[in-house]
Amino acid sequence: MSARFLIGDVFERLAELPDGSVDLVVTSPPFLALRSYLPADHPDKHLEIGSEATPAAFLDVMLAVTAELRRVLAPHGSIAIELGDTY
Repeated sequence: MSARFLIGDVFERLAELPDGSVDLVVTSPPFLALRSYLPADHPDKHLEIGSEATPAAFLDVMLAVTAELRRVLAPHGSIAIELGDTY
C-alpha cells in the first residue's frame, strides 16, 4: 500500500492521473468566501477555489472537481470529503 499527497492546482494534478487509478480520495475543499490561501498578487490567485463571485459559480467548480475525482477513482474506490469548518 502507498499514499501520495498531490499539491497544486486540483485540475492540473488530477489531469496527470489515469482513469480508474485511485483507490481513495480524502479532501477538505475550500469554502466559498471563508478565507484566502494565496496573497492577492499571487499569479494563481484566479485559480483559487472559494473565491468565486457567486454560490452558483462555486458549486459549478466543485461539481467539476467531483467529475474529475470520479474519473480517476477505481470502481471499488471511495471519496471522503470533510466539510466542517470553524476557527
